[in-house]
Amino acid sequence: MSKRSKLGWRKMDYLIRKAIVYDGPEDTYGPCGCGMDVAILPVLLPKIWFEDEFPMAADEHEFCRGLDCRRVMGLSCNRIFEHEMEGIPYLANFSCCRECAQRAVDEGYAVWAEWEYPALLR
Repeated sequence: MSKRSKLGWRKMDYLIRKAIVYDGPEDTYGPCGCGMDVAILPVLLPKIWFEDEFPMAADEHEFCRGLDCRRVMGLSCNRIFEHEMEGIPYLANFSCCRECAQRAVDEGYAVWAEWEYPALLR
């Protein structure tokens, strides 16, 4: 219980999920939510964050709230892809800078991926 309250989850109970940050493929996806001009790391966000609520620390940090160019194609097309891994639904086409990624991992609401970014999402 202390872990949930420390990280700011109120309603997610046992469904706490962490964002997955990939070391590559690095590219310029747009501005980072922190205001830095270059969000270069792709991130998968747990779908539950959007269905319930973002962890408080991630919300205050503006984690992955930058305008990722992959989500905006044309004038009105929203390109957020759902991707399931190990039975957990994630949302793709989010990104952040390296400093925000390290901060998210240090604060416990994200983890570094141990594998490559899924090719079908590129």
